[in-house]
Parts: sequence; structure tokens; C-alpha cells
Amino acid sequence: MKASALLRGVVDLLLLVVFVVIGLTGIGLYLAPSGRIAESIGWTFLGLDKDALTAIHTYLGFVMIGLVALHLIIGFKSMVTMLRMGLKKSRVKGVAALIIPLLLIGAGYQAFAYYTGEGDSEIGTTDDYYTVENSTAVYITGTMMKYYTVRELADNYGVSVDALIEELSKRGIEVSPDEKLAEIEYEYGLDREEFKAMLEEIIVSLRGDGE
Repeated sequence: MKASALLRGVVDLLLLVVFVVIGLTGIGLYLAPSGRIAESIGWTFLGLDKDALTAIHTYLGFVMIGLVALHLIIGFKSMVTMLRMGLKKSRVKGVAALIIPLLLIGAGYQAFAYYTGEGDSEIGTTDDYYTVENSTAVYITGTMMKYYTVRELADNYGVSVDALIEELSKRGIEVSPDEKLAEIEYEYGLDREEFKAMLEEIIVSLRGDGE
């Protein structure tokens, strides 16, 4: 498709603007706490709440799809020509240039899934209901950390919720029975893995005290 320099420039400029906005809203959504916590504490990023960030990010995502499609249509012949020239000069480098970005995208997704807990099992799996009858060990899943309250965690492992709250209080963490673990983690700025280890240690101790 033949296009004027002005059209190409406008498309590139729009892509740049949309890319920056999507990047900023994406960072905001990544940093955002869960919906309930964000609403209760009035959380915002650059003056926008979580719902507004989601709406802007989604809408401009579709806009970017259209702009990228237009950009590819305009520059398709140039892209094909450059790829052919690159492959003729060095087939190995050309293939590597195609494969390496795909590998980086895959590795990036795996890292994102790991650090955001997407790799954890969903609610309803056997891990979520892993109780004292199954083993003497205690393992708190990422899903529990996201969705369980203090009372639900205590009930799941057969310990007293009051005793669990008392032990957390000794460590400077004041909580209520119906408060979610994710809310406590966010309120006190706790590292998730360290908080999990703390809870596991407390539960093991409480179960030992009751034997």
C-alpha cells in the first residue's frame, strides 16, 4: 500500500502516544492491589482509580491493534524486502532475529506469571483444602494468600483463630478474623513469601501446642 510520508508519520506518532499510555496504565494495574482493597483504601495511580485504568488500558489496547494493523499494511512490502535482504546476507542471523524475540516473550510471560502468582492453582483445587488430615506439614498456597480470611485459614488447618490472631499481634500485626490475608499483606507492606512462611510457622507451632 502506497502511503504519503504524512500518513506514515501520523500513524507512528499515534502508535507512540498509545504505547506510552498503555505502558503507564499497565504499570498502574500491575501495582494495583485487589479490587476490594483498592476500593476500600481509595487507591489511585496518576489520579486514576483501578476501574479507570482498566477501561483506558482496554480501550487503547483495541486502538493499538488497529494502528498496528494499519502500520503493517502501509509498510508490508518494505518489511518483506528487508527480511529477504537480511536472510540472503545471513540465514542464521535472520532466523535468530525471528526466534529470539519469541523466546524473550515466552520467558517474560513465565516470569510475570511467577511473580504475580498466576501459576498458583485456582480456588477449588485440592491444594486449597490441604488440611491436617493429609499431613503434619503446613503449606499455604498462593491462592489462599489471595482469597482466604484469617478465620478461613485457621479453620482450614484446625487451629484457633483467636490464637492465630494473638500470635500475629505478638509480631506487630493487628488483624480481625474476617480480614483477608491479601489485605493484611498490603496494609503492612509484607513480602508475600515471608508472610506465608510466618503463617506456616505459627500454625505449626499452634498445632504442636495442642498435641
